[in-house]
Amino acid sequence: MSVGLLGCVAALCAPLIASQGKPARERPRPAESEGWLLPGWPTIRFKEVAQASGIDYVNRSGDPEKGRFIDSVGCGMGWFDYDGDGWLDLFIPNCSTIEAVLGRAKNDASDRLYRNKGDGTFEDVTEKAGLKDDRWGMGVAVADYDNDGDEDLYVCNFGPNFLYRNNGDGTFTDVASEAGVAFDGMTPGAGWGDFDGDGDLDLYVSAYAEFDPKHPWAPFARRLRGMKVALGPIGLRGSSDRLFRNEGDGRFTDVSIEAGLRTDETEFGLTVVCADFDGDALIDAFVADDMTPNHYYRQTRPLHFKAAGAESGLAFDRNGDSQACMGIAVADLNDDLLPDLFVTNFSAQMNALYLSQGHGIWTDTPQPIEKARSALPYVGWGTAFFDFDRDGDEDLVAFNGHVYPQLDAERPHVHDYRQLPLLYRRDGPLQFEDAAGAAGEDFYAGHCCRGAAFADYDEDGDVDIALFELDRPAMVLRNDTGPKGHFLRVQLLGTTINRDAYGSRIVVEAGGRRHARWVLGQGSYLSQNDPRAHVGLGLVDKVDRITVRWTGGKEEVIEPALDASGHPIPIGVDRTIVIKEGMGKVGELEAGRVWTRAMTAALEKGEKR
Repeated sequence: MSVGLLGCVAALCAPLIASQGKPARERPRPAESEGWLLPGWPTIRFKEVAQASGIDYVNRSGDPEKGRFIDSVGCGMGWFDYDGDGWLDLFIPNCSTIEAVLGRAKNDASDRLYRNKGDGTFEDVTEKAGLKDDRWGMGVAVADYDNDGDEDLYVCNFGPNFLYRNNGDGTFTDVASEAGVAFDGMTPGAGWGDFDGDGDLDLYVSAYAEFDPKHPWAPFARRLRGMKVALGPIGLRGSSDRLFRNEGDGRFTDVSIEAGLRTDETEFGLTVVCADFDGDALIDAFVADDMTPNHYYRQTRPLHFKAAGAESGLAFDRNGDSQACMGIAVADLNDDLLPDLFVTNFSAQMNALYLSQGHGIWTDTPQPIEKARSALPYVGWGTAFFDFDRDGDEDLVAFNGHVYPQLDAERPHVHDYRQLPLLYRRDGPLQFEDAAGAAGEDFYAGHCCRGAAFADYDEDGDVDIALFELDRPAMVLRNDTGPKGHFLRVQLLGTTINRDAYGSRIVVEAGGRRHARWVLGQGSYLSQNDPRAHVGLGLVDKVDRITVRWTGGKEEVIEPALDASGHPIPIGVDRTIVIKEGMGKVGELEAGRVWTRAMTAALEKGEKR
């Protein structure tokens, strides 16, 4: 969200902008001998279905003219199964206004919870669930923090945060104050991870900027090329992130200082991802920071961090400069079973692609993506790697939108306020092709996007997208791409570790390839994605092996069973495999069937399904 590089030379940016309106050609790929590849490009389509499905949310994000930078930060979104029926529901935070924060006006809007009815439609259950509020919402992080079998909800706010404990009956109770995680201030993002290895989830919360209600930020306090625009983040005072240790009794303790967090008031934290980045079986934290070096906290032993951003290569871009970083996507692009990271940035900056080199080192390698289509004209936010056509390669999407509506009236015209998305179809480790223009008019249109949350909400075997847009209705982009390849989805159930199995790694071996996925409690931009592993398989119609590296490092291998004659029974495709820690495969669900809370409860009681 930086303004530092916005004033790029018009002569440089103009040809880049002009080139973005050309749709990608739907052309065949070169012939390949490997059977996991689909023969040619599918018909790529994403259909906008929010209104038709009953999601009628319209956000109001501060002042329409965006006079203060808080007006432009926007919100994330969150998919999670709040009622335990197996269908993913959608939570959307709502923004507010400075006048409401200062008590001079009323915020009539509220966060919203939409229950997935399992037939492609949703119902608004916000009030029924006890989630109606008038705070300025920002980020979403979901976890079963109390290990009682249902999903709880942490909502980051501009103001005190919420910790909504799931009561198990379709309702929630805010316990943030008594739990010790209300954390007042401007705290955009959060991530859950078992940092101390005790089997329950701890909470990392990012902080952005200090705010004094007695001296609120002045609107339009910066001039840019003759325009009055919002000041920030440079010129504001940053704030310090927090790490809260889960005590296992419903309470949390702030252990930020003793654990070695070194954030200070010059830094502006946004999206958080908690994962074992270096493969040592300890959970680390990566924070995308705006206009200041990114944070990478590597655990050396439980709850002891080393600030390793600079030495790891994750703090800066390839030129050694800080970037204005917003969203984070994770994948294994070079088949080393370690996470690579894609980070969305401000205009005139390349989006970062940090490729793991092993031994805790990453290199920023944006060229393959930039060659496919440049991100320089865009301000990037929500993002993810996902295999939208199920050909065996995870593709990449990034949603964009500027922070200054005044740009639309600027002459000569340099940037659009509402911007096109980026969609890269991947054909091999680092082979990206621009596919945005081929994805249909609902997808390829100008928006001012922020959060994007990814899930197969309709259980048809492909990944769909919920999308947050400033001052506009929420969108749900249903994936109607076809024809698509086979797929396998893997759902984990923790036993001695946290029930969500956050921090675990899944490797699916099929057709001579390895597909690595991480079970994460956060991602994109301030959002909660479906934590189940979704793997496209192309033409491969059986799976050879599934290896789960559970949080803490213990491995469990799922291989084909043997029939009465001793011949292997292949692990099937186009289904969900449910794996419980220490018990192996405990469920196998064909597309359209879901795993419910009742099934887990029956399993834990030793009942047969």
